[in-house]
Amino acid sequence: MRRRTMSRWSACVTACGGSREPCWVQQMAQTKIWKIDHHLGRCIRYIMNPVKTLEGKLVTGVNLFIPPNDWQAPTNQMISTKLRFGKQGGRLAYHLDQSFKPGEVTPDVAHQIGVELAKELFGDKYEVVVATHTDKDHIHSHIILNSVSFVDGRKFHQPNAMYYDRIRKVSDRLCEKYGLSIIKEAKSHKYESYPAQHHQEPQPSPTVHSLMYEDMDRAVETAKDLDDFYRVLAQMGYRVKREGKYPAISPEGHGFSRLYKFKDGYTEEDIRQRIAEKNHSPHRQKPRPVYGAWKNPAEQQAYKKRYTGYYARRYDRRGLNATYLHYRYMLVSIRRQSYPRYPTIEQRKALAKLEKYSQEARLLVRNKIQTGKELSAYQVSLGERIHELHKERWYLKRDLQKNPTWEERQVIEQKISGINQRLKPLYRERSLCKDIEERCGSITAAVNREKESAMGDMARERGDELWTTQQRQ
Repeated sequence: MRRRTMSRWSACVTACGGSREPCWVQQMAQTKIWKIDHHLGRCIRYIMNPVKTLEGKLVTGVNLFIPPNDWQAPTNQMISTKLRFGKQGGRLAYHLDQSFKPGEVTPDVAHQIGVELAKELFGDKYEVVVATHTDKDHIHSHIILNSVSFVDGRKFHQPNAMYYDRIRKVSDRLCEKYGLSIIKEAKSHKYESYPAQHHQEPQPSPTVHSLMYEDMDRAVETAKDLDDFYRVLAQMGYRVKREGKYPAISPEGHGFSRLYKFKDGYTEEDIRQRIAEKNHSPHRQKPRPVYGAWKNPAEQQAYKKRYTGYYARRYDRRGLNATYLHYRYMLVSIRRQSYPRYPTIEQRKALAKLEKYSQEARLLVRNKIQTGKELSAYQVSLGERIHELHKERWYLKRDLQKNPTWEERQVIEQKISGINQRLKPLYRERSLCKDIEERCGSITAAVNREKESAMGDMARERGDELWTTQQRQ
């Protein structure tokens, strides 16, 4: 019933700070959230099942009155709230599921944690039903939240990252309150939706931001301080703007991007910290050379004064000595300027495109594809393999929604991970085949246009020759 009434989209919000390991390994509650778009009454009836809730003893309403074993009463109250504010359509409710490791908590404590979690997160404005199930090896609580507030009629909405941080902090505090284990602080708290991890295809070419991050990494390895970091970026061809409130950089052919909007590790404060850690590291690596001419005009001018001009004449550097110094200066200049300039973003994009063409050529040779029909047949076989893997993964995900044991969940997640690894090269080949097909069509059209143009030129030349012959006669 849950699979029919809830969307397949689910955001796995674990209290272990985004770790991909199963939460039972870290002895912490695992929480999932679904959206409910249809059949609100069925969902409430499911979580209030007397067989699973000790004859209704583990059912509590927050801002709701729930008679014993009466699922229609909370359903009608939620619908009445929607009718009062005229918001019957759209998303009906949200379903939160909180699970614990087997043997870690008693049913009463698990239910109390679920009630306090619901009150702290939603108790000020929303109607909530909390029910704890004991029919599985692991005790788990279900929380259904009305999407419309009974206070002001506003629908519940929070960004995923904000909601994740909030529920994690509340879960940690409640687990600590009831003597459950608390996990260590994770490195990253950024949210990543479940479909995004498994359905996104690899990028065919690097983006502007990814190339900018590479340049910034190179500049950090070379720079001695923050000013030196911006100087290195300027040598790479970037425009640097530091006079405003927010420092910004701009690669050639693109607009300015403010550093505070970059991801973790690339804001100005993070860069300053990375440079400081690099300079104080006992295992500091030798910085890479920065290609370009002189470091700055002042250095070039000082070197020029030393070996040419007034200083050379003052110390009687004439004749062969002056010639030697002159050519030494010229050779140093040529040597410093002989290094190729660090490629710009547009040049690296062109190199990435060239690498993509090389991959397409290897694909055609490896699979012995010579005609358009053979390419279409290979695409069909590729699509069939992807479809079979999608189907196998869908059944595994469906098994995850049946509340398996922790050991079974670990085995299923390992199988899903293996399928995802097998899908990645297939996604890549499908993208390459699609590009080849599109490019073949454009190339064929261009060749046909050139043929028509050449035939027109030949016809005009023949017409001119015929007209000239007639005039001579």
